[in-house]
Amino acid sequence: MQLEFLGTSSGSPSTFRNVSATAVKFEKSKEWVLVDCGEGTQHQILKSKLSLYQLSLICISHVHGDHCYGLPGLLASMAMSGRKEAVYLLAPKKVIEFLHATFSLTDLALPFDLKTNAIEELDEVCLHFDFCKLEVITLKHRVPSFGFKVSETLIPNKLNIGLLKQHDIATGPHFNQLQKGIDAEYQGRMLESKKYAFPSWQPRTVIVCGDNEKPSLLKEYVDGADALVHEATFTHKDLKKVGHHTGHSDAKRIAEFAQQAKVPLLVLTHFSVRYHGPGLLDNLEDEAHTYYQGELVLASDGLTLDIPKVLLSECLE
Repeated sequence: MQLEFLGTSSGSPSTFRNVSATAVKFEKSKEWVLVDCGEGTQHQILKSKLSLYQLSLICISHVHGDHCYGLPGLLASMAMSGRKEAVYLLAPKKVIEFLHATFSLTDLALPFDLKTNAIEELDEVCLHFDFCKLEVITLKHRVPSFGFKVSETLIPNKLNIGLLKQHDIATGPHFNQLQKGIDAEYQGRMLESKKYAFPSWQPRTVIVCGDNEKPSLLKEYVDGADALVHEATFTHKDLKKVGHHTGHSDAKRIAEFAQQAKVPLLVLTHFSVRYHGPGLLDNLEDEAHTYYQGELVLASDGLTLDIPKVLLSECLE
């Protein structure tokens, strides 16, 4: 499982950073997830090894343009590339309306099914796809904003060979069935896959947030998460200087939360343009390190982060 950062700027792009977009990739599936799609995201994708043909789920955190203005162009390019498979879009209702208005006014017809889901109208906050599980988290910003907890699901099984031997079950075609999660018959008795097979590794989970001034809203979601991606638009000092309600977090605020919640990996992103350029993020990084002692990463455009596996071993009865 990997995170790839396509845009790490807040508000507007600069020569150093594009606006918000983050990809979530999976080890056992070519399909991937895009969280937010600021203007120019498709250009960032062209610089990566990601394929629009395999982009299956798009999540938009809120209506602000630095998180959604790239969406019409990206979908238009997917259409021109010959995409036929359905694409899922999870976004605020106004973003979906903006998208359909743009399609109508520019005479764009998609050759694939765009399955739209308005976040405000979801019956369930936990959605299941073939390649991942997605949970929606309500955040606090100047407008309704959301985060997304993404967990991998396609994890190959291993057989508990020790338990099979203990139960005098010899090798054969039934081993293959059990490993695939299918119950199998052996010498007149039915063997349950869930008893003799187990996932090769613990499912990995990442949380990718939209704009959020209240990190404590994540408290019930971070337990067991391998990484938290959160905005740190300003340092604490600079946020106070701004002098008006921004709806954003500073490095101190999110670092304190991550330390208290024992988040193993904190990735900061969505930096104000005042910090773009060599050495300009040093104060923000120092502030985060002051309050958080875990693994800290300040994201940059093009950065790819591997989320390590925690391997599971046989557990004999």
